[in-house]
Amino acid sequence: MTNPERAFDYLTGTMTGGVAPSAVGLKFTPDGRPLTCRGNTTICHVDPRSKPFAALKDAQDQLKAGPLADGFTYLPPESFHMTIFEGVIDYARTIDRWPGHLPNAASVETVTEDFAQRLRDIGLTRTVMARPTGIFGGFSVRMSGTDKGEEALLRLTRDQLQAATNLVRPDHDAYEFHITLAYNLRWFSPDEARSIIALSDKVGAELVARVPRIVLGPVEFCTFETMHHFQRRHWID
Repeated sequence: MTNPERAFDYLTGTMTGGVAPSAVGLKFTPDGRPLTCRGNTTICHVDPRSKPFAALKDAQDQLKAGPLADGFTYLPPESFHMTIFEGVIDYARTIDRWPGHLPNAASVETVTEDFAQRLRDIGLTRTVMARPTGIFGGFSVRMSGTDKGEEALLRLTRDQLQAATNLVRPDHDAYEFHITLAYNLRWFSPDEARSIIALSDKVGAELVARVPRIVLGPVEFCTFETMHHFQRRHWID
């Protein structure tokens, strides 16, 4: 089970404020259609032939059948992935979201070509074992390593990717691994938020029981035009 107080604050808008969630107008239209938001990232897709993929899709279907599902936009299952280390996105060019050796006016293509060279033969472990720990706020499967050793390996991998890309973020160590199933499009009333959390806890508990581990890897360097598709540029090893 994820932290209900934190989920409540997020779903009601108390945590971040603003007239709508930050993805609205940047990643999605108010009615949930994907917007162009070009960038790159390092991820592990969930194998669509695997039992964990089927379990994640079932979990998403249960959330989509919920009474407040129209407050979310759901990602296509083929995009299911766990981010290992975030790259750049065109609309976020602040000093903490851009590689230190490149000007923030550089094109996304320039950054992608630079990263493509830096992210070759850096010695990453080819696979990691992860597990779901619950569903946050009706849209995000929280993930961790299957044990302390695997969690440490995930954190080490992030450190290696940060060093290779020279992309240093203040939240690097606090980053929470997750698999996104949806994005919320609006803030919810307190009663609505409690309903979403209750459904999330139920579906999340079933997912945790069904999927004790997910084999992930190797890590992929990907580009994207929208949040609906992540195109692999090359494996990272």
